[in-house]
Amino acid sequence: MRFEVLVDDVVVGWTELEGGDPPMGVALGRLHPNDAYADVKPGSSFRVRAGGGEFLEPSAGVHVEDCSAELGADAIEISVLGLDSAIYEKYFTAHVRAYEDHWKSRDR
Repeated sequence: MRFEVLVDDVVVGWTELEGGDPPMGVALGRLHPNDAYADVKPGSSFRVRAGGGEFLEPSAGVHVEDCSAELGADAIEISVLGLDSAIYEKYFTAHVRAYEDHWKSRDR
């Protein structure tokens, strides 16, 4: 699933939030910026919107780590921190399943 990344009401890129930590309510992934990303000012507040239009409301915010100047365009990561469990399970069932499978395999 693709998620739009916004600053104010401007879409500055997208992400699949392909990684995560279910117990912590964290989803993270590569940020694929568009041309509007170049206008983002330091300290801007990022928001993430699911494909259906629902904004994710993380308790600890959205963080972007941009190392593209040093490592290239692929080096921008976005983290959504502190999602409640119902929202996490709605959008990130694969993360939850992978986490559960990991612990099941360790118990064998």
